[in-house]
Amino acid sequence: MIYDIFQYMVDLFFVYKYGAELCCIYIKKYAYIDGLLGTDYYTPIRRRLIRIMGFYMFMWLSSSLFDYFIWANGFGFIITTVYSIAYIYILIKILTNIDLTVNVMQVECRLRALAEIVRGFCCGTESTPGITEDSKSDWFYHEESRKSCKPKFLSVSIISCLDRQEVRRLSKCYLLLTEQVTFINKMYGMRILMNSLSLLIDLVRFTNLTVLLLIGSQVTGYEHGYFNMIATLWRILTCIVVITALVEHCERVYRQRERIVCLLDHLIIDRNLDDPLLSAFNELRSLVQSRAINFHMAHFIRIEYPLLVSIASVVVTYTIILLQSS
Repeated sequence: MIYDIFQYMVDLFFVYKYGAELCCIYIKKYAYIDGLLGTDYYTPIRRRLIRIMGFYMFMWLSSSLFDYFIWANGFGFIITTVYSIAYIYILIKILTNIDLTVNVMQVECRLRALAEIVRGFCCGTESTPGITEDSKSDWFYHEESRKSCKPKFLSVSIISCLDRQEVRRLSKCYLLLTEQVTFINKMYGMRILMNSLSLLIDLVRFTNLTVLLLIGSQVTGYEHGYFNMIATLWRILTCIVVITALVEHCERVYRQRERIVCLLDHLIIDRNLDDPLLSAFNELRSLVQSRAINFHMAHFIRIEYPLLVSIASVVVTYTIILLQSS
């Protein structure tokens, strides 16, 4: 709980440090990017956010209430109520992760729009003479776009006569997105590092408690600790979902960037482009390759799938150590 209080103070410090003014500038950049791309992603993001928050609130409420009443019935409501402040700290961790997740979704949606523009031009351009290909050659990179999210860029005739200036506009959009990611890392890097460490500590504690309940070493006030074990497992699942969901959203951003690079490769190699346009697409590809998008925890850890493997390894290792010491 002392660690959680310190983490909350760090959250308040970063909110004070970056404040409303910088955050407003950051949000206005997305409006500028949307103007360049001709997109409108605010409604879909709002819907996704409502679904995510509803799911998280269900997980938190159900796990907290179930755990509270189970332990209160065994130890009494007074001591259980005193320790119930831990449920509030878990809620703060969930909200911090949701806050970062929304910003990650903002970047993902703009990258998807940029990829759709490149794919649309690739499909609408003649192949290089002497190269034959199947009419469905883009099947591997195709994603269904919602009508409200489809770039207006694709609905006009400019796709068939895209010039160097328009391609540089795409490069400008990607460059702005990398700057948005830099702000996100500065704003949330240390906070998510501490948040993830706190969730890791919770996972170790809950896993250790579950094993102790299973072997009967933990006093519960019941003849058997099955209900306590189920409540603790539900809390473990809540922590796992929070961490996994954040990593999954970051990986979606990385996949969109990789998709853009692959589509640019096919466009440059397979399509018949004039020299100025070919040079512009090569510049865009070089920019996407050199300015990779990475979400990290204060430059210590990159948020990606291997992080989940590392967390699972740490939980198993320290659970074994705790069990041996007890």
